[in-house]
Parts: sequence; structure tokens; C-alpha cells
Amino acid sequence: MFTLLFLMSLMAYPQVQANFVKDAQTAAKSTLRLVSGAVDQAIGKYQPIPGLIADDPIFRDLLQQTGNNGIAPFVNEKLRHIAGSLGASDIYIMDPSGTTVAASNYRDERSFMGNNFAYRPYFQKALAGEATQFHALGTTSGERGFFFSVPILDGISVIGVLALKVTVELFEGAWSGSPLEVIVADPNGVAFLSSHDDYRLRSLAPLSDGVRARIAETRQFPLNAVTPIPFSANVIAPSAVEVTLGEVGSEIHYLAESEPLSLSGWHAIVLTPLDPITSQAIYALVVWNLATGAIALAALALIQRRARIFERIRVEQTQRDLLEKMVRERTADLDTANSSLRSEVNERKIAEERLRKTQKDLVQAGKLAALGQMSAALSHEINQPLAAVKSYADNAALYIERNRTTEAKANITRISEMADRMAKISRHLRNFARRPGDKLNAIPVCEVVREAMALMEPQLRKSASRITFTPAGTEQWVLGGRLRLQQVLVNIMTNAIDAMEGQSEKLMDISIGSADETIAIHMRDHGPGLKPDALNQAFEAFFTTKDAGAGMGLGLSISYNIIEDFGGKLTASNHPDGGGLFTVELRRAPAEETPSPVQVAAQ
Repeated sequence: MFTLLFLMSLMAYPQVQANFVKDAQTAAKSTLRLVSGAVDQAIGKYQPIPGLIADDPIFRDLLQQTGNNGIAPFVNEKLRHIAGSLGASDIYIMDPSGTTVAASNYRDERSFMGNNFAYRPYFQKALAGEATQFHALGTTSGERGFFFSVPILDGISVIGVLALKVTVELFEGAWSGSPLEVIVADPNGVAFLSSHDDYRLRSLAPLSDGVRARIAETRQFPLNAVTPIPFSANVIAPSAVEVTLGEVGSEIHYLAESEPLSLSGWHAIVLTPLDPITSQAIYALVVWNLATGAIALAALALIQRRARIFERIRVEQTQRDLLEKMVRERTADLDTANSSLRSEVNERKIAEERLRKTQKDLVQAGKLAALGQMSAALSHEINQPLAAVKSYADNAALYIERNRTTEAKANITRISEMADRMAKISRHLRNFARRPGDKLNAIPVCEVVREAMALMEPQLRKSASRITFTPAGTEQWVLGGRLRLQQVLVNIMTNAIDAMEGQSEKLMDISIGSADETIAIHMRDHGPGLKPDALNQAFEAFFTTKDAGAGMGLGLSISYNIIEDFGGKLTASNHPDGGGLFTVELRRAPAEETPSPVQVAAQ
């Protein structure tokens, strides 16, 4: 009887082993989906972030104002806080030569500050204007990571590169407790991620000379470490394949399953050891033989053993069902997370559109706020000529009754002059309050300065302030928007008057300077000057040195963005002889767009 049981076991063994292999394949495929989803989700999460960070104007200032030593410490600390909040390893900025000028790890012993990464593909592609990603072993930190890089733009010019690095230990830590071996290979077949230390940075097959040369040129990995893993077959295949690893007599047999990632050319590979599967199959047959033998020994023993076997089978099935349910739930969570990430990206795009619209609304709001500040003085300016007009009209009527036509005509002439004065004030206010267009035109600098001074005239009288204007020898024409430039000048003049409040003499000097390609408007007040924190944050939104309720801190921020839209620069400094100095630098208008003196006279 035992011989018969043995023969039946031999016949049943292939089918039993096939069932266990099938279960192992199902578990391996579930693990593959988890690994692929985790890597794809992490890449998708960090990919858009560098582009959002690089839009901060302070990075452009850092790369353009190389002599300003006060910007770099502020940028370093800002990058450190951003990296900490994102869970990124490092965030750093490189100039066009590839030298790191700011880094979140500036405090560390292995800081990137001053290191040159021009040999890295992520720097070269970003410098060419392309947002890209790259994976490599860090030459400074010695840590493996994914690098995401974007260009830093000034208009359409690339002036630097911002890179974000994410280390990979988090992925491998999640795989360490699994009985399966996990490998994630890049397009060159190098195992960039692995749950097994011996497989990391090794290749699935021998690399070609061209690939090795490319790795050496970009310093992606140390070539002495990139040795082939001695698999007996190609582990990247459309279906599961059996491979062996190790020397004869001590080789390990694996069942290899692979799946491509969303990253082009990347594959996730799961190696399931076959020896435990064989042991499970043999164990199942032994249990079956013992149970069958027990039937021949005693009916009671048979019932008890069968009950225990069925219970064990039910428990194993329950565990399998539970594992599959957990895999399905985890997959659903990953799908939900991916959907949420896509929604977040869409919301971010909508928010950017709203931000641009809000900026335009803030420009108009700033102008209306300036109009509000001037309203009291302007009402006085209009009431005076109105009172004079009434007086002259009454006198003219008396002169006409007395047949004194000469005096009546003189009064009517004065009434006309008063009407012209009120029309001039009304025209300036109407033009200043109008919502400007976005198109840039050639505009006369000196004329715009005079118009802004005319708008400020009531405020100047009310505050007992004076403005001296030294125009250029001839009218200078620049590219910009006439009304928006008026608002910038009015904002700066208003701030200057506020800065000199309480002084016995309130004086502001305005002069025009020119260069080959630019025209500069220098506006200096004779006040106490700007404090260090005001110099560093003058153009940040909602920063103000005024008392609560005296201002929102938006005027200079709006003015800064207006001048940037013109392709120019707005800077703040302290004059060597005292007082604050604001310089508006604008591009000179092309000769073909500048009106001739005859056309100007005709206008």
C-alpha cells in the first residue's frame, strides 16, 4: 500500500508543483504592480515641482546680481526649507558654467556649493531649455538618486539651472521585508534599485563599449562596480522565465517576472526563489501520504487528520484571499493617488491663471488706491477754479448790464482758462484710472515723468514737498506702456513723500540717464534712506514699513512686475549722500518705432 502511495505521489508531484508555481507567479505579479506603481508615482510626484520652484524671481536676481553677496545666504536658507518640506534630498542652483551658486545642503560637510556639474546630462539639457530627469550615483554625496532639472529663465534666455535630487533608500526600505528579490533596471540594463545589496549598480548583461563610455563621460556610476550579474538567461522577457545564479553545486534557482515602468526603457523585475516552492510541493505530498496512510491505520485518526488538513487549507486560502484583497486595495489606493496628483496639477495650472489675473487686478487696484489718496487734494484743486468761474460769471453779467463789454470779455476769457485747467486735471485722472492694455509701444520718458508729476501736484502742495526734474537733452523713447509706467512713477513718488514725512524740507530729485541699449529714470528722495531689511524685501508682496492701515505693501511689488513685463529692471538702493534711490531701467525703443521730431511736433 505504501508503494502505491509513493507511486501516486510521484505522478501527482508535477501538478502540485505547478500549482505552487502558479501561486508564486500571482504573488510576484502583485509585487511587480506595487513596485512599478510606487516608482512611477514618486517620479510623477516630483517631476513638476522644480518648474514651480524655479519661477521665484529671487533666483534670477541671484544669477544676475553676482556681486550682491546678500542674496546667496537668503537663497541657500530658502532652498533648505523647501527641500525639508518636500522630503527632497537636495535642491541646488547652477550658473551657465555648471558651478553651484546656491544649495539646500550649504551647511553640510559635503555641500554642493562651488562644485561644477556641467558634465551631467540633466544640466546640459536644462541649459538648452529642456526640463529633464536623470538617475546616477552622486559624485559628492555617494548616494543614488533621481535628479530633476529645469532651466531658470529671464524672459526667453536661460540664465541658470535648478536641480532637485531624491534619494532611493525609501523604495528599497519598503522591499527589505519581502522574501522576493526586487530589481529595478534602467534602459542600459543597470540595476539602479534592488532589495539585495549585491545586485545594486550591476548590469543584467554585459554592457557595450558605447554604453560604458557614456556612463564614464557623465560619471553616472563607477565603472568598476558595473559588473554583470551571472544570470543563466535574460530576466526581461514577455513571460516568466526560470534562471539560475551562482556556481555549480551552490546555484540558486529563481522564477523571474518583469514589467515595464512608465519611464521609457525601465523595467521592474521580481525574482521568486524556486527552492521554497519545491519544498512546499514536497511537503504537501508528504502530508497527503501521511493522511492517506492514517486512513489505513484508523478511521478516527483519518477523520482527525483530514479535519486538520482541511483546516490548514482553509487558513492558507484565507491568507491568500486576504493577501489578494490587500493587493487590490493597495492598487486602488495607488490609482486614487495618481488621480489626485493629476487633479492637483490641473488645480495648480488653474491657480497660475488666477494669479496672473489677480496681478492685473492688483495693478488697477493700486491705481485706484493712489487716486483715493489724491482725492482730497484734487477736490481742492477743482473747487478753487469752480469758485473763480462763478465769481467771474457774476461779474460778467453785471458788466454786460452796464454795457462794459471789454471787462465782460476779460472775465469770459478767465472763465475759459479756468475750464481748461479743470479739463487738464480731469484728463490726467481719466488717463491714470484707465485699465491699460498689454501691448508694448514706444513711449516718451520725459513726457511721462511730467504727466506723473502733474498727477502728484495736489499731493505735493498738501505735503509741502518739491520735485526737481532734470530731463535729458532730447526726448528719450523706451518700450513700455504709458499708463502703467505712470503708475510706477506715482507709486515711487508717493512712497518718497511718505518717507520724508516729518521733515522740514521734503525734496525729491528725478533725472534721466542713458546707455547704448537702455534708458534709466533715477528717483532720489532726501529722506532717511532704506533699512537693510527693506532693501532685501522691498519688492516682496505685502512687505511694508508703514504703520498698520497705512498701506498693504503691494505698490512696489506691482511696480516691480510691471517693469519686468516691459523687459526692464526696478532696483532700490541708498544714495551715497543720503536718502533712498529707486532706478527704473527700460529698454530703448527701436529707431523705426520712434516718432520723428516733426511727428512729435504735429502731435
